[in-house]
Amino acid sequence: MTGFAASLYRDLPFPVVIVDDKAHVVSHNAAAARTFGWKQDGGDAVTVLPVLDGAEAADILSRRAATGRENAHPFVFRHDNGSHFEATAHVIPVEGDHPGGPHYALLLRSLLSGGSHGEDILLGQRIAAALDTMTEGFAIFDREDRLVMFNRSYKDRCGEARDAVRVGATLEAITRACISAGRFPGIGEGTPEAEALVRARLESHRNTDGDGTVFEFGKGRWIRGESRVAETGDIVATRVDISELKRTEAALEEKRREYLSLLQILPDMILRFDRHLAIRFANDKYANFVGSTTDELIGKYLPDIACAPEQTASLTDIANYTREAPVRTQEICIDGPDGEEMWMLWTAVAIFDGKGVSEVVSVGRDVTEAKRQQRQVEAQTNELRRKNEALDQFTATVSHDLKAPLRHLSMFAEMISEDVHRGAFDELPHYADHVRKSAARMRRIIDSLLEFSQIAYRIVVPKPVALSGVMREALTLLEGQLQECGGTVEVAPLPEIMGDQELLKRLAQNLIGNALKYCRPGEAPKVRIYCREDGENIRLVVEDEGIGIDPQYIERIFEVFQRLHRDESIYQGTGLGLALARRIVESHNGAIALDTAYGPGARFVVTFPQPVKPKGERSWEVRSED
Repeated sequence: MTGFAASLYRDLPFPVVIVDDKAHVVSHNAAAARTFGWKQDGGDAVTVLPVLDGAEAADILSRRAATGRENAHPFVFRHDNGSHFEATAHVIPVEGDHPGGPHYALLLRSLLSGGSHGEDILLGQRIAAALDTMTEGFAIFDREDRLVMFNRSYKDRCGEARDAVRVGATLEAITRACISAGRFPGIGEGTPEAEALVRARLESHRNTDGDGTVFEFGKGRWIRGESRVAETGDIVATRVDISELKRTEAALEEKRREYLSLLQILPDMILRFDRHLAIRFANDKYANFVGSTTDELIGKYLPDIACAPEQTASLTDIANYTREAPVRTQEICIDGPDGEEMWMLWTAVAIFDGKGVSEVVSVGRDVTEAKRQQRQVEAQTNELRRKNEALDQFTATVSHDLKAPLRHLSMFAEMISEDVHRGAFDELPHYADHVRKSAARMRRIIDSLLEFSQIAYRIVVPKPVALSGVMREALTLLEGQLQECGGTVEVAPLPEIMGDQELLKRLAQNLIGNALKYCRPGEAPKVRIYCREDGENIRLVVEDEGIGIDPQYIERIFEVFQRLHRDESIYQGTGLGLALARRIVESHNGAIALDTAYGPGARFVVTFPQPVKPKGERSWEVRSED
């Protein structure tokens, strides 16, 4: 062979063996020596035994050579140690006259079984072909970051910079070629950002202990790069296209943002905590309510944050939730930001895993207004019930009390008619006087009924009312009665309350009028009016030194048309005053009672459930003029 052919022959990476027609080795290169296990002494070695296994070597070689050098054929080769291995080889006739017959060159292409582990080229092609089928990019770099091996996917991912991907090229050179080709969106060649990117890629490539890096590589394409160190010291790099995963993550992130936006615009408070009561999510409504931010709340221990933890203990007790009953609901009352009463309806739903409750999602809704309306409806219902009861009692009483004067009128009218027919006129003046009195009593009853209907069911519009002014107006209306009986009314400083001016004036007029009326015979009545403070209640006291009331009639005296003194010649009235007083007090959500422990006389205590607002007025007294 010529010098050039011999040099090429010796330096080929493929094992090449030149044999005679009996398959005895005539010559071989270094790659063949490594494959067959022959000693490499710098010369051509000729073995005694044929290199092919089989007696028909001449026939086989001639027939394989005739098929052309493009075809590779499987052969069973004999190793120097006596073992056999399979490999494919091209059979090429060697031109020229050779002693002993024709010679053939065998070019081994791929190892099928056995052979020397020191020879890489035979298995390398099969490995390279297999790697080319992978969609992930695969490359091997040596210790100096020079490319040793790569698959088709690794090269194709570089797009217009694919020509820079070749054996011996450095990673830095490949990265710069990719920057120049625009494979890194937004990074221009020669810019500080480009230099920073090169440093980052080299650092990530050499960081074989990490989980890899993710970077955008091409328009809309994302790559996750990972590096691992082989036993030889080479760096094995993989490039996985995660563009679809990134798009999925982006879609999920968009859904998450939409979900968070929805949770933020909801009027409810949203809170999620785990089995250890650590907060995992809170929306802005809840964070603002507890005076924090959503980021600060994450990971905090819920009982340290929650308002009224003693009330919400049953909601945060993980043991209370079961798979059969995963939902709990509770109303709690707390002080709102403005100090007013605030009602919250919390609904909590447990989420389970293999260990039990993993998380609890709770929703808190402000139901203060609903509670207020509920109370208002209850109050109106109770008021309607009281009015219906009073109406029933009123109807029965009116029916009874009106019938009495009507019976008298009818009876004395018949007696007058009979006496007139008989011509007996002596008793007519007496009968006529009874008719007049019965008619007058009926008129008083009707007037009282009109007054009761106009005042007792009046709708109260609460406003600040000074009780001292109310007492002055009531005493002005009672001035004639005061002068007639010669009584004295002492009024202490009284507070301001919320109520109805006209109704309270009528209340004072009835209570004071009763005290002046039911005095002891021959004694001028004395009435005292003052207030007692009891927390948030005001107790208005009206007491006298009159004839008093037997405690056994304590309930009866507040009923319509109930009179304890039937003789109207001494104590006139219809028995409607105290009934009207009770209705006025109840319309102010208060209560009126007779103090049975007081004596002599009667003492009525009216309780108004509202804060006291003292006016600081001086005591004043009203006396009748002599």
